[in-house]
Order: sequence, then structure tokens, then C-alpha cells
Amino acid sequence: MVFATLAQQTWIALMLLVSGFALWRGKGPERAIALANLAAWILTPLAYRNSLMDPQWGVFIVDGMFMLLLVWFAATTDRNWLLFAAAFQLLAVITHIAIAVDPGVRTLAYFRGLVIWSYLVLGALAVGAWNMHRERLAHRA
Repeated sequence: MVFATLAQQTWIALMLLVSGFALWRGKGPERAIALANLAAWILTPLAYRNSLMDPQWGVFIVDGMFMLLLVWFAATTDRNWLLFAAAFQLLAVITHIAIAVDPGVRTLAYFRGLVIWSYLVLGALAVGAWNMHRERLAHRA
């Protein structure tokens, strides 16, 4: 179950809070990435297989598509936070590749690595949305 542990509940609360703030106070790129983040969150459990020892190819595809979107926005907009978000998401994709290439990568390291990169992408989105909010406030003043 996706809501079973305190760690999962914390992630969901923080992800909804940051994504909601980005939708509310961000501009086009922040809103698009917030929606993509929510879509990835919905698709990930659907793509997840219960085998803990094998690479999660469905999750890899979800993470890879999210990374491509972040890279595209980073290349086509002037938002610095997107560079960081794309880099952190690239690390998540590389983490998937690491377990596919080397079965010696332990499951715990695999999942913890993905969690760390996900929080850092979320942090980059929060910074981006906050910067847009501050820019709007400065424009009004």
C-alpha cells in the first residue's frame, strides 16, 4: 500500500504541499512540473512490481519520462532550479541502471537512493515556486 508507512505518508504530504504551492504560486514551468510530479506519483505504484530483487523497469520508464521533461524545460526556459531538478532526476535514472547492471546493488540502497533523489527534485521545485512567488511580490511593490 502506498500510504502504509510514516515515511510514505510524509512523502505524500510534502509532495502534495509543494506541488500545490507550485500550482498556486508558480508560473508555466513550475505548474507543468508540479502536474508531471503528481502524474509520476500516481503512475509509479501502477508500474511497480513486487519483485524486490529485479530492476523496476516500469518505474524506470516513469522516472525516465519525468527526467526527459525536466531536461526539456531546463533547456528551453530560464529557470535555474530546473537544472538542479533535472540533474537529481538523472541520478534517479542512473540508480535504476545501477541495479540493472550490477545485481550486487542492494535493494535498500536502491530504494533509499531513489527516495533521496525524489526529495531533492521536490526541493528544487519548491525553490522554483518560491522564487516565482517572490518575483510576483516584488513586481507588485
